[in-house]
Amino acid sequence: MIDIFQNPALLDILLVAILAALACSIVGVHLTLRNRAMLGDAIAHGVVPGLVIGFIFTGSREVAPMFIGAVVAALFLSLIAEWLRDRAEMDSGAALGVVFTTLFSAGIILIEMYTREIDLDASCVLHGLIEFTHFQRMELLGISMPRSIVSISIALLLNLGALLLFWKEWKVCAFDPSLARSTGLPVRLLERGLLILVAVTAVACFEAVGSILVVALIAVPPTIAGILCDRFGTMVIVSALAGVISAISGTLSAIYVVDSNVPGMIALMVGFLLALTVLFAPHRGVIPVALRLFFWRLRVAREDLLADALQLSESGTHMSAPAALSLSGLAWTQLLLSGFIRKGIPRGKGERIAKTLLRKRGLWQRFAAEGLGLPADHLEDPAHRIEHHMDESLMIMLEDEEEKSNNKSDASS
Repeated sequence: MIDIFQNPALLDILLVAILAALACSIVGVHLTLRNRAMLGDAIAHGVVPGLVIGFIFTGSREVAPMFIGAVVAALFLSLIAEWLRDRAEMDSGAALGVVFTTLFSAGIILIEMYTREIDLDASCVLHGLIEFTHFQRMELLGISMPRSIVSISIALLLNLGALLLFWKEWKVCAFDPSLARSTGLPVRLLERGLLILVAVTAVACFEAVGSILVVALIAVPPTIAGILCDRFGTMVIVSALAGVISAISGTLSAIYVVDSNVPGMIALMVGFLLALTVLFAPHRGVIPVALRLFFWRLRVAREDLLADALQLSESGTHMSAPAALSLSGLAWTQLLLSGFIRKGIPRGKGERIAKTLLRKRGLWQRFAAEGLGLPADHLEDPAHRIEHHMDESLMIMLEDEEEKSNNKSDASS
């Protein structure tokens, strides 16, 4: 770990990866909120012919001509996709897929035809040249620094500035486009501006990290943030953190662990982070949701066992233990260990829980029969399900309704 701070080349690689992750993950939040993450993929691939055409006309790999070509290609992609969606009545995803695959293929062909003598090849476009970041330098204010750091830093500053400047406007456009239009916001112009930012970010990151990582960083960190967060501000922060963590872990793993392609390893790490999020996210993760469902079912099984045991004890019989290798068996074991049930009869707190549950069941059955008019053979099953969800306030409300109904009956008689 200390070597990376002593080796300027490795430090430049790490810095470029972090800056690219920040730039892509911030602008990607807006696309994800609009359910248009595919647009980031489309732009990241669709600007390739713009990059090549910019080089062909100028013979230079400077940022300005290639940036202009990429922006024109991105706008062309968006306009054609919208035309196919509106006029040809194609699905928006299908329209984007048709346009960006066509443009990307055209870009690869142009690369093979016109750039054979330079290092702008298909592999460069796909995987980037982050390993050579330290050696591709430029002078800025008399200081020699890697060209990729300068271009990606400019893109990052533009993204941050636009995010702060149009925070409310883009937020309204993302969550309620109809409200945005009704308040007079230039929705189409704001969307075009976002499109240009995505194009700028893609162009700035292309040379260093390639299109594959650009697509991964635009789509995956915001998706992670969307799973973990419910607020726009925290979503932006978490997306940026997920991108930075992936950049650092992927870069260090590629250099020190597996000796592999750095952008590919970063994309793999961000995918690994997404997998962890899907599995372990506190509110929406697969495992926490499954655990909450399991413990809920276990609680229902305990309450049902107590209620059934109390009813049996009132009739003079004792409840026998259910099969050990079952949910009811596990619930029975918990009741025994906690002392809620002894010798098949509820005791102490277990008896109070059973009586409360039976009270809820009776209240709901009477309400369903008298208030809803359900037939007698339709009362038992709904009551068994609903009784576990009823809280004290609902019980009081049902009791009040029952008392009012009884008073009306007495008055009428």
